[in-house]
Amino acid sequence: MPQITAADVKRLREATGAGMMDCKRALVDADGDFDRAAELVRERTGAKMGDRVGDRSASEGIVHAYLHAPTPGLPPKVGVMVALNCETDFVAKGEAFRALANDIALHIAAMRPAVIDEGDVDAELIADERKFAEKQARDEGKPDHIVDKIVEGKLQAFYKDRVLLNQAFVRDDKRTIRQLLEEFQRTSGEKIVVSRMARFEIGA
Repeated sequence: MPQITAADVKRLREATGAGMMDCKRALVDADGDFDRAAELVRERTGAKMGDRVGDRSASEGIVHAYLHAPTPGLPPKVGVMVALNCETDFVAKGEAFRALANDIALHIAAMRPAVIDEGDVDAELIADERKFAEKQARDEGKPDHIVDKIVEGKLQAFYKDRVLLNQAFVRDDKRTIRQLLEEFQRTSGEKIVVSRMARFEIGA
């Protein structure tokens, strides 16, 4: 049996946000293999932590700033600030949490979301989009029984374009930003929320 040190457990906790005993058990079961232990933690804690965080308060976290220089060696032209919240300062101080904040800020810089969640979209704008999509479908002669489906499809496309949580992650388009947060939420066992964002661009 490999010797599992406190430093090993701490490193795995920082990477996954999981509890000390979960990390120690995973390291023992993985014979000290860090990557395999991380997989075990995600498999085990994901199943038991999945849906228990919805109503909890995420009052800790960090404000992360990201600067992007389109031309190497020249000043940055795009800047992003994002507030990423969690439940404890332990998770907030972890490398994995900071990396998540940086990934989200980088994504915001590249994809220019207008709002964080669907509920943040102006209701009048949604009503206008719905009316336009319905009129377009009827002008194209679509039968009544599929007009609603077409309209909903157009709205979902609208959300994917404008809403941060609905957008495909710029580094992995098989996952949305919402799924990215949910994955970290499962491994950490804490509620993870993007509470605020701001994007600045020279010349925009």
